[in-house]
Amino acid sequence: MNHSNIIIRLSVLDNKLTSLDTKVNIIQKQLQEIVELLNDNKKDCKKMSSHIDFIDSVYDKLKMPIDFVCDKVNNVMSLQHASHIKMLGKD
Repeated sequence: MNHSNIIIRLSVLDNKLTSLDTKVNIIQKQLQEIVELLNDNKKDCKKMSSHIDFIDSVYDKLKMPIDFVCDKVNNVMSLQHASHIKMLGKD
């Protein structure tokens, strides 16, 4: 192998290394963007988790009173319905 062939091969290798370096840099930038997106997602998930905990807490506090009111309303509605049926039967 002569000197010019070696230089040509080195030049080809240098071009390939430069191309690989460029591709690695692109991949690093893309990876950094992915990491940033994941971090943002983590923050959003934490906020959503906090919100869900708040809603669960409110629901736990209001479940019994709401059930009580609903039962009373259903009882009144049932009595009114039964009364209405009796009135219809008398006519």
